[in-house]
Amino acid sequence: MPGFTIHLAIANEYAKKNKEKVKNMNEFLEGTIAPDYIFLTNQDISKNITHYGKWGDWTTNDQEIYFDKFLEDKKVDLQNDYWKGYFLHLLVDYYFGKKYFYEEMKKAKENKDKFYNDYDCTNKELIEKYNIKIIDKIKKYMSCIEEKPKYLKIDKVNKFIEDMANLNLEEQEKTIKEYGTK
Repeated sequence: MPGFTIHLAIANEYAKKNKEKVKNMNEFLEGTIAPDYIFLTNQDISKNITHYGKWGDWTTNDQEIYFDKFLEDKKVDLQNDYWKGYFLHLLVDYYFGKKYFYEEMKKAKENKDKFYNDYDCTNKELIEKYNIKIIDKIKKYMSCIEEKPKYLKIDKVNKFIEDMANLNLEEQEKTIKEYGTK
């Protein structure tokens, strides 16, 4: 849902705050970009698969991430930094679309605008602020344009990054296992 830059900023901030929980930063970052990168580079795999859900339109509640399905997947091991990053990515997508930026996405859709253009408008500032090292394989997907974003307000994006970096993945896992996906 958010662009790679926002995902990487959150991953960096999360890792800084959880040094004892993230042992291998490269694996963690790989997991953080994996759900989108796999889809972008292999058109035979849908976002329904990489995001463990139903990919559609957040503004019409036509999109879901089934976290319980993710946690039940035999290959998922949240002791592994790759899977921690992957889990963080899914949580970030969920909170971005359902909680934080729902109204902005809805407004962009009403105006028939491409919401993703705003990511390109915020990338440069976020890369500098969060000292993001761009992973070579995703550089071509991360543009920087010198325009003011139409829908994303940088203060709100920074607050979102901070809030997501403070997520307790263990608590999120426990809550999902106890109460299910919703």
